[in-house]
Amino acid sequence: MRCGCPQCGSFMIHSERDHACVCPECLARCYACQGTGTALTREAVLGMKKMMEIKTTEERMQDARGRDE
Repeated sequence: MRCGCPQCGSFMIHSERDHACVCPECLARCYACQGTGTALTREAVLGMKKMMEIKTTEERMQDARGRDE
């Protein structure tokens, strides 16, 4: 992925060592596209799973009601 530097606008280069993009002009580092620091906890993932199960159940119930009418 090629990103623009938020500091000076130059194209940034991905650095495998830093897990970041580095600007060759101003040497700024950016972690936005790498997802660094955005890991979800186990509890958050389980909560999202539960919400999807509830949504799926509600959609099935609405579909069944629509067929009955």
